[in-house]
Amino acid sequence: MEGYATEEQQVEALKSWWKSNGNAVIFGTVLGLAGLVGFRYYNASQLTSQEELSAAYDTVVTELSENGLAAKATTQTFIDTNSGNAYATLTALQLAAEAVKKQDFAEAETQLSWVATNSNQASILPIAKLRLARVQAQLANFDDALATLDKITLDTFASKKAEVQGDIYVQQGDLNAARSAYETALAGIGANTQLLQLKLDDLAVVDVADDLDAAIAGELNEQ
Repeated sequence: MEGYATEEQQVEALKSWWKSNGNAVIFGTVLGLAGLVGFRYYNASQLTSQEELSAAYDTVVTELSENGLAAKATTQTFIDTNSGNAYATLTALQLAAEAVKKQDFAEAETQLSWVATNSNQASILPIAKLRLARVQAQLANFDDALATLDKITLDTFASKKAEVQGDIYVQQGDLNAARSAYETALAGIGANTQLLQLKLDDLAVVDVADDLDAAIAGELNEQ
């Protein structure tokens, strides 16, 4: 404390400063400590909540894998309770898979539609939409299935999208559209070339059979 001639004057000046500012210093210190403690408590509580949620997810998925759709009520409750969390998305996908195993395509459509509408995970959405389109095709909702596929815009899923479109066209009996879709898929990134080639070869066999039937019909008409 420069500017004070004696040590006694320095002490008196310090006392005067503390008298004027001491409460503010104490309040600031207490507030800072409270904030630090609160931050640590918040982090600890968040960690505990995530651990509890993870454990609950494991329990639900285990029950679902062991009991199938008999565990639907418990599974649905978990999804509804944690709808804003990634665990709900994963659980809905699991429930949809179990529904497909039991050929309950309506239930599978419900779960996959929920994921496609509510999930914000870019890596999961295209997968959910591909599965949803297949399920909708199983329900003969072909227009809905093709509309669902149109919502997939990532280039990395373009080949798989075209392949599923081809499968749907086959179900509709539109073999020319199916052939075009399979050829598009075959030229895409990450294409399963062996499987797609088999599908194209199958279409060629169908074309030959149709041509043969037409030829036989023509011969019969001439007789």
